[in-house]
Amino acid sequence: MNIKVLIVAFLAGMLVVGYFWLPQASDPIEQRAGVQHGPRGPVTQMEQALSLKVQVDSSIAGANQVLLSHSKLSWHMQLQPQADGHVWLGQLSDIQYTQDAKAVPLTEQLPFRVVRQNNRFVQLDLLGLPDEHTLQVVGQIMNLLSYDVNQPLTYSDAFRQVQYSYQQAGREVTRAIIKQSYFDMQHQPKTEQEDWQLLTSQQGMFEQLNYSNKRVWAQQQQHYVVEQTVLVNTVPTPKVTLLASHANANAHLKVATLTEAKVQITNTETLNQAFEKLKDSLSPELAKVVGAYLIDNYNAFEIQALLSTQPQFSSAIIYALQKLQTTEAEAMLVDLLQLEQTAELDKHKVAMALGRFGSSSELSLRALQSIAQHSRHQVANTALLSIGTMAHFSPEQAHNVASYLERNLSAQQNLAITVLAIGNSKNDHLLAQLPALLHGSDDGAKLNSIKVLSKHIRYQEEVVSAILSAPHPKYVAAFTRTIMESGKPLSAASLVKLKQLQHTTDNPVVRNKLAELLSAQPT
Repeated sequence: MNIKVLIVAFLAGMLVVGYFWLPQASDPIEQRAGVQHGPRGPVTQMEQALSLKVQVDSSIAGANQVLLSHSKLSWHMQLQPQADGHVWLGQLSDIQYTQDAKAVPLTEQLPFRVVRQNNRFVQLDLLGLPDEHTLQVVGQIMNLLSYDVNQPLTYSDAFRQVQYSYQQAGREVTRAIIKQSYFDMQHQPKTEQEDWQLLTSQQGMFEQLNYSNKRVWAQQQQHYVVEQTVLVNTVPTPKVTLLASHANANAHLKVATLTEAKVQITNTETLNQAFEKLKDSLSPELAKVVGAYLIDNYNAFEIQALLSTQPQFSSAIIYALQKLQTTEAEAMLVDLLQLEQTAELDKHKVAMALGRFGSSSELSLRALQSIAQHSRHQVANTALLSIGTMAHFSPEQAHNVASYLERNLSAQQNLAITVLAIGNSKNDHLLAQLPALLHGSDDGAKLNSIKVLSKHIRYQEEVVSAILSAPHPKYVAAFTRTIMESGKPLSAASLVKLKQLQHTTDNPVVRNKLAELLSAQPT
């Protein structure tokens, strides 16, 4: 998975706005578990209406501090407690949103409801607002405005779980991370810095929130710095009484979409500028423009020369051809794969691009097959894995891929890599044939079958049984890593068997890996 995709996925649980999807933050663990709180007393001074100005600023920079995206989102937010002081009515107005200096219309007003428990906002109801709407970020703001000096608060997103403790000294409230765990240790920022400070008035009412967050993402040659700031201030309260809105009051709002400015490529200089931008942004729209220019102005030998003379742009060049999705682009990739002059690393990249080429034809499949069948070819394994990936793009292609992989499986040809290719294809018929390899003599095929089948709950107990029959450290390590990366829960039967193995094994690696796996399981 490329780093840009990881950033987008991670930001789904954070505060970046714009073309990133911003789902509502998960409630604290106790709220999601359905903990009930007793009835509240009459409205107190701590529960007076709030009138807030919210400003969210987000940016993503690539290598050499090149700014890839910048957005600003602001609104006026009113919050008014109802008679019991428990449910609050809310409304956003004066909503302003810009993405890369372009104004993006959202809506004039956004009503909502939320429950307030002491200084915590929970059970946010955005009244049917579409899941991918930019204003789903309100959920994140409510989390940032929440605190509890008497107990930690825990939040989860798709990638991690974080527990915060809160301290108050006079008017200032700060928070600190007690513990933080990523569900997949391979998919986390390289570094991260966070600062959260909330100020109250002398009477204990909310007055100001300052929040900043900086994350550095790095993977191979790609490098991104994601920065976010949130500022919330109290503003004069208008003399308006909010009225309750119906449950789907916001369901009609459409998700805002943005189109990139058309890039004009007219010569080598502007082409190199486009390469530089594409290398950092991985924009599909820009990739298509670059790919079209290459097809119209270069032949295969000339593109191969570009790959050789400008290796810093090789990934961008191949990505541009992949995203163009035309028969000419597919033929160009096949030519690059077959040219002797193409460097080995670039051939690996081209083979992977063909595996992800959405409109691929028999041309791509045959080119990859011709390489995969020669086990000594330097790109044979990558070609075979890419054949498995090709199964996702059309029923006809899925059938051709399945037939090829089944022939390999029957002939036990390059069996270990064929197992991984089957995993890439996600073909149920082929997956059902892999459990037999768990007890076979091919050690590589057995190891890879453990990796592939562990991702599927229906095969989990068969994998566990195979491990128990031969508890080699590499099998246990592969199973542990796969289960923890996938986030799949272990069945009760599997837990019992693995705990028994943990207590009876003499191998410290096996014991430690099982301890790591079992401690990560939900209790």
